[in-house]
Amino acid sequence: MNIALTYVLAALVLLGGCAGPAQAQWEDKVKVEIESVGLHPGMEPGMYVCALGHLHIKGTVQNVSRVALGRVEVRGKAFDADGKLLGAAAASTKPPVLNPGAKADINLEFLTVTGPLIEQVKKHEVTVVKAPVSQ
Repeated sequence: MNIALTYVLAALVLLGGCAGPAQAQWEDKVKVEIESVGLHPGMEPGMYVCALGHLHIKGTVQNVSRVALGRVEVRGKAFDADGKLLGAAAASTKPPVLNPGAKADINLEFLTVTGPLIEQVKKHEVTVVKAPVSQ
């Protein structure tokens, strides 16, 4: 009986049954790392420009929880030196299940950040917006 109760409580916590901001819930379950792609000197790590001229941020997400997660969704924002938002992007992991400890690639494509706007990007944010427990 105690084991069943433990699983129910753990599921409630992972599904958001505890108080606190949603952002903190995802940070407890998923770690985001930006990769160093090294394709464009002078750009921040993980940033590159594709053949179509769009800014990309490449990285990985890692399931740091003890349960399998479904597709992890991330959102990114690109800002200029003054903090003005230049563009936003969203992406999700390809594997339908991310087991505990596993990593998956993410690739945010900023469709509106092209040409001269790319050089204006001085700061970026990548945040997890969804990390459901796998069914």
